[in-house]
Amino acid sequence: MMLRVILCLSLLMGGSAFAETVARPALELPLSTKAIFLDLEVHDEKIFAVGERGIILSSSDSGTSWSQIKSPVDVTLTGISFSSETDGWIVGHESTILQTKDAGETWTINRYKPEEERFYMSVHFVSPTLGYVLGTDGELWVTEDAGASWDMTLLSVEDWYQNHLFAIEKIAEGSLVVAERGGVFYSKDSLTDWQVVPSPYEGSFFGVNKLANRFVAFGMSGNLYLVDSDSLEWEKIDTKTDQFLLDSVVSSDAKKLLVVGRGGIVLVLSDSGQLVKKIESKSRVDYTAVAVQDDNAYLSSMSGGIERISINELMESGQGSE
Repeated sequence: MMLRVILCLSLLMGGSAFAETVARPALELPLSTKAIFLDLEVHDEKIFAVGERGIILSSSDSGTSWSQIKSPVDVTLTGISFSSETDGWIVGHESTILQTKDAGETWTINRYKPEEERFYMSVHFVSPTLGYVLGTDGELWVTEDAGASWDMTLLSVEDWYQNHLFAIEKIAEGSLVVAERGGVFYSKDSLTDWQVVPSPYEGSFFGVNKLANRFVAFGMSGNLYLVDSDSLEWEKIDTKTDQFLLDSVVSSDAKKLLVVGRGGIVLVLSDSGQLVKKIESKSRVDYTAVAVQDDNAYLSSMSGGIERISINELMESGQGSE
């Protein structure tokens, strides 16, 4: 997932057969801020970034400067989620799960199984104890005891095919998972009895996010849908783009949703789900992840590094970043 989704799928084809069973720590690199990052997260006034070669960065000054944090693995890291003020989680290739108990200052290995030849796509904790890790071949890992143990469920649209799972969101008392090839799964109790939800199109979904009393699911070729939390009915939104949509974040005032993707696309949706603005960066670089802190949006891209954009200025000018 070295383009949050697409590049990860290409990496599935090689390298893991020769992986070492003993993890090697990430190198501390002078140009670590230029790496490709696949997920961003704001926690406790800090911004965190995770990506290639096991690199973890943090910034405590609104992205003006970044510091590399020691990482116990050198594999590609794909997702980060904090479950409490002090506890956080990072996942990645080689069945890697890292955890912190000091708000991201240090990270240790919770799970590392390169012999399994599996990759984890994302991580999402909905409470200090309940968390999900989504992986390749339909693997959904769940912990109810803050990572002390993990149980695995296989999700598949067809009996013969396990989808790669990309994202999960808590919907009311249940949870919704989105995956490749139109895979959408729903569980009323967030843990068991996963049901296949009919998808409105045949392509993959790469992300899902809350939006007021509904949620959005998005994926290939600009496809973005509003989904009713109760009826699970779908309403397609005209995004005016055919670019792949890869990540999203709710603004700090909860009134806007930013969705980013390939071709330097940034979509701004209102809390009612209407498309307010479509912006394309002049460079057309692929955006891999987005996070928000106050009025600033932070975007990572395939050109490497993390850029900061004022949301207000973005809305007023209608221009993408250079």
